Amino acid sequence: MTEPTPHVRRLRAALTGPPPSDRRFLPGLDEIRRLTPAELGALLPLVHRVIADEESPDPLHWLARAVQQEGGAPEFTAATCAELFAVLAERPKRTDVTLAAAALLRCAEPWDVSALAGPATVLVRAALDGGAALGREAELLAVAGLAGPASEAEAAATLRAALADRPLTRIACEALIATGVRERALLAEDLRWTHLSAWPRLPDSAQAADDQAWYVEGARRVMTEAAAHLAALHRGEVEYAADTTFAGPDAETLRRATCLALRRDEPWAGGLLAEILPKVTVAPTPAKTLPSQSVCIALAQTVEELPTPEAVDALREARRLVRHAGVTKKLDRILRRAEKNLGKRPEVALRLPDLGIDVSTGRRRLPVGPYVAVVDVTADEGPVLTWERADDGTALRGTPAVARRDHPDELAAARALVGQLRTQRRTLTLALESGFVLDTTYRYGRWRAELAEHPVARAVTRRLVWEIERTPGVWHAFLPADGDGLPDADPSAAVRLWHPARTTDPAERSAWRDRIMTLALRQPLRQVFREQYAPRETGAETALFEGPLLDAGTVLGLAAREGWSIEYDQLVREFGPARVSVHLGAKVYPGMTGWLGVCGVRLDPPLGALDPVVRSEALRAVDLLVAVGTFAWWDADDVGQDRWQRLRQVHAQPLGAQARMRRDALRRILAGTEGVHVADRHLTVGDHTVHLATGRVSRDGEPVEIALPDGGPKARALPFLPYDEQLLERIVRTVEVVRAASA
Repeated sequence: MTEPTPHVRRLRAALTGPPPSDRRFLPGLDEIRRLTPAELGALLPLVHRVIADEESPDPLHWLARAVQQEGGAPEFTAATCAELFAVLAERPKRTDVTLAAAALLRCAEPWDVSALAGPATVLVRAALDGGAALGREAELLAVAGLAGPASEAEAAATLRAALADRPLTRIACEALIATGVRERALLAEDLRWTHLSAWPRLPDSAQAADDQAWYVEGARRVMTEAAAHLAALHRGEVEYAADTTFAGPDAETLRRATCLALRRDEPWAGGLLAEILPKVTVAPTPAKTLPSQSVCIALAQTVEELPTPEAVDALREARRLVRHAGVTKKLDRILRRAEKNLGKRPEVALRLPDLGIDVSTGRRRLPVGPYVAVVDVTADEGPVLTWERADDGTALRGTPAVARRDHPDELAAARALVGQLRTQRRTLTLALESGFVLDTTYRYGRWRAELAEHPVARAVTRRLVWEIERTPGVWHAFLPADGDGLPDADPSAAVRLWHPARTTDPAERSAWRDRIMTLALRQPLRQVFREQYAPRETGAETALFEGPLLDAGTVLGLAAREGWSIEYDQLVREFGPARVSVHLGAKVYPGMTGWLGVCGVRLDPPLGALDPVVRSEALRAVDLLVAVGTFAWWDADDVGQDRWQRLRQVHAQPLGAQARMRRDALRRILAGTEGVHVADRHLTVGDHTVHLATGRVSRDGEPVEIALPDGGPKARALPFLPYDEQLLERIVRTVEVVRAASA
């Protein structure tokens, strides 16, 4: 046997010997933190004996607690594991089964079952007598499996009785009963949250639990039972009461089962979730209540964390059906984040059903009586529904009255298909855009099959600029819509979205923008006209956004939608490996009104250590908050002298990145337009000047108001705009109105 090291002997002597008069004479934290896992495992039985003895002097209690809390992760031998069980059995508590089950997984040798059986029996009895059965099913059954058949049978019977009115948790418990001690202990470790906080969770416990076939099957049965119960509730076979469905442990059991199914991307998960989420979100009566608001939000948050295309569709359907105003707002925020989080799971995000769309035409034709509904996914604005005569193919201007009157089901099916395709396109676009900060790459073979040649995804893919790695570190950019087709490449070659921050050549960025304008190609996400940020600072902080006043309500509303969180006086958000903090100089809270100012932006890691794309995307998100908040403040109704004075100061400052991109776009949009000149900070049309950052119009230095059309069917058609932006459209409409008035 290895001789104990001096600091171990000192700790053991201190725990067993007479206590000193002063705690300062005990071993310190530095000695405790030097313990190896095996040394800690050998000491823990003695530590728990001291902690359990209420008559132990306070200095020894302090030392024992310090070893327990600061020692780190223990490792036991068969002998020290049995010794710990025996110590726990001397003064058993109802929660000791949690500690005992965790010790089993940290034993580096085969268990001495004969030495463990007696103490395990005592621990099981203490748990059952203390009412600790519910919530600790896995650890209770793990220890009971060592105690012997009688204790195991008693524990199982007690759990079945306690779960008689909790069908979902009972299903999970029955699956546990059918397994062995190690499987039960693994699940207990995966589910451990606050218990044993001093012992770090085993790093592979979640994966080890997920890989158990019985656990996966149990999760499927739990979700199937939940779907069946909700179906019966909506058929009126079960009495309805608001917020009572899946009460107590059943709610957590259903959440865990859903989490497992989505984490493993089980093929049955999407279908079951499509039955569960919409039905748990809406009452079977006209009431605005829910069968279970807590379960609805918990499942929605699980989808947000572990999204799949099918799960996001289920969440979107739940959002469509919900009647509760507060839940509607929560689901809106969760749904946006779930769609973005699909980009973090590229192996899942590419999975799109074709929904019957023909790959060669990008259309699906649906017979509706004497007409044909044509669903087209190739349009710039996304999937659209048009109509033709079935006999001669003559195109119609609108929906035939016969279809509305005589074929409502077929008409509804066609419109539902368009809606589903639009949501698919939006979800895919958000997932692809999220890949910027994650540096997501695809294998060319899979990218070509599942994106570039997919009948639905192709309409998104072909409008974007991609890069393919020809040789290690050498990337070639291409645009599928450019007419040259897809490049020939090895199926294993890497493909990724092109980003303007990756290139240091302004001519390359300009060439792609010219090409998009020449093709009049509306990109599904802002890519070639995307702002890029390369600040001169290399430290953790940047003063790039300090200065303007922001409308607090607008900023905080946008921040919530974009995924920022509030931490006292700052907004915080993660961008892949980067954490961004925007300091606002005052405590902020939801619903706040008034104005705010940016007092600094901090990035961790610092700017100089970040990938150019991650850095640019993080700063772009901050700029979006500042630009929208500033525009809302500028655009307020009470435009007094002080506000105009501040506006004049802002007008004299250099343009920010968003305004510079707007200037770049306007020069292309209005090229050759008579009487229009785009300068550095302003656009002039006739004797009017339009500021490129604010859209404010002046004439001879005095502000003027221009009445703009609302963009309805009678509004004059605008030239091609390469990306959607309210202020860009406003400036172009201003030019059109001023030119028409002076004509």
